[in-house]
Amino acid sequence: MSVTSGIMLSDNMGASKDAMDEEGNAAADLGLVARIRESFDSLTATEREAAQFILGHLTDVLVCNSVELSQLSGISQPTLSRLYRKLGYANAGEFRRDVRRVHRPGFPELSRHTQCDDLVADHLRRDEESLKRTFEGIDRAQLSSACQAMATAPHVAVVGYRSGYPVALHMREQLMRLRGNVDILPNPGQSIAEDLVDYAAGDVIVIIGVGRRLPFFSRLIDVMLERGLTVVVIGDISARNAVIGRNVAFFKVVLNSHVLTSFTAAFALIALMVDEVGKCLVDTEDEVHARIEGINDCFDALNEFED
Repeated sequence: MSVTSGIMLSDNMGASKDAMDEEGNAAADLGLVARIRESFDSLTATEREAAQFILGHLTDVLVCNSVELSQLSGISQPTLSRLYRKLGYANAGEFRRDVRRVHRPGFPELSRHTQCDDLVADHLRRDEESLKRTFEGIDRAQLSSACQAMATAPHVAVVGYRSGYPVALHMREQLMRLRGNVDILPNPGQSIAEDLVDYAAGDVIVIIGVGRRLPFFSRLIDVMLERGLTVVVIGDISARNAVIGRNVAFFKVVLNSHVLTSFTAAFALIALMVDEVGKCLVDTEDEVHARIEGINDCFDALNEFED
C-alpha cells in the first residue's frame, strides 16, 4: 500500500512491549500520537503501516466507517481492530473519540517532514496517489450528466469559500472560455443571497467543499435544491455527510497532506470536468471557437498581456 502522508516513526522510537506492560493503564492518559510512539516497537509490520496511515489520514478516520477505512488503507479490519486494542482503546468508537481530541476535519493532518531521501519524488508519489484514487472513484454516468447540465444551463454559478475559493475561481475561468453566464460566488466582501436570488430552475450551481466549510454549507445545498437548481458538489470525504440523502451530483476529491494540504487532485478534476463540458458543446463548436477568438481579440484590444 502507498501511504500518502504520515509521521515517520523510526524503529528506535517508542517503548518496548515489556515497558508498556509495566506502565499498566498509563496509556489511558496518553493521546493518540503518544500512544503510537510508546507502542511502536511492539507493533507488527502491518500494524505499523496502519499506524502510519492513521496519522496521515485523521480526517478519513473520523468520517469513514470501519469497512471504508479498511478499503481506503488497504489494511484488514481485524488488523485495525487489533491495533486499536494494542494502543489501549476498548473499541473503534473510543479510538475515534480520542482522534477528535487532536484533529478536526479540515485542519492540516498530523504530518511532518518524512525521512524520504528525495522530497520531490515523495511529493510526486503522494500527488499521483491522490489523482489515482480521485479518478478511480468517478461515476462516469454522473460525470456525463453533470457536465451536460453545465454545458446547457442558462446560468452556472461556482461557489467556494476559504480553500475552495481558488478552486472555484479556476473552474469559472475555464468554463467561461466555453460558454457565457458563468459566475464566481461569493464576490469579495459580499454575502451570497443577493446573487443567488437571480438563479432559478434549470440553472446549475457547483459548490466546492474542500477543507473547512462554513456552517451553512448543507443549508446552501438544500435551498438551491428547493429552487429547482441542479446541484453539483465537489468535495473531500468530509463533505460526504452534507450530500447524503440529497439529490446532488457528488464528486469526491482525495486530498493528500504533508506539511499542508495539496489540492492537486481538485484542480485535476476541474480540468476533466471542463473537458467533458467541451465535449458536450461539440454541436456548437463554431460558437465556442468564436467565443474564444472574441476573448483573444479583447485581450489584444486592451493590451492586457505581454507579446
